[in-house]
Amino acid sequence: MKRTLLVLAIVALLTTGAFGQIVLGITGVQYYEKDASGNLPTLSQAWDDFKDGTGVYWGGYGELILHKLGLGLSFNQQTFSDPIPALDMWNYDVNFFLSYHILGGRSFIDPFLQAGIGEMAYDYKDKAAAAAELSTSFTEDPLFASIYYDFGFGLGINLGGIGIFAKGMWNVQSNEPITAQDNYTTLFPWPVMPFKWVFGAKLIL
Repeated sequence: MKRTLLVLAIVALLTTGAFGQIVLGITGVQYYEKDASGNLPTLSQAWDDFKDGTGVYWGGYGELILHKLGLGLSFNQQTFSDPIPALDMWNYDVNFFLSYHILGGRSFIDPFLQAGIGEMAYDYKDKAAAAAELSTSFTEDPLFASIYYDFGFGLGINLGGIGIFAKGMWNVQSNEPITAQDNYTTLFPWPVMPFKWVFGAKLIL
């Protein structure tokens, strides 16, 4: 999955980079379940969590915008430290997305729609070090992984070549299992929370 997304991103760069805007940014992502009343957190609640550093997955993204249409790839992760550094774990989220910038990618007020496909996984952060520490071997496959689809909307503010934005995205986990690289076994699924808030800053090149 990660290799497929990387290939798609490279193809997009080669085919549209000369004609569109290249955007690079950093992001903080927070994933949420509904509360006991069936409600998702508001933007202000998510912002409070973000400022406190609660559950934030840090990462970045690249996006190519051609007129109003965008094509992007993002990566976010959260590390879980172990007393033995070789056994540190992480969750990571790789997402390939399409966006539609209603007023254009450089507009001062930048409302946009977005939909994508991603893989969320859980694994040792350094598999070679973990294998040596545990006297075992691992494949390149993550320990747990799931495919998901997401869709939502956001709003950005751009000042020349820099901008900030926030977006809310609904996640739908796929029931299709991920096949390991040996093409025989399937990976254990990793639960994908149904909603995420994303806060970010970007450079428009």
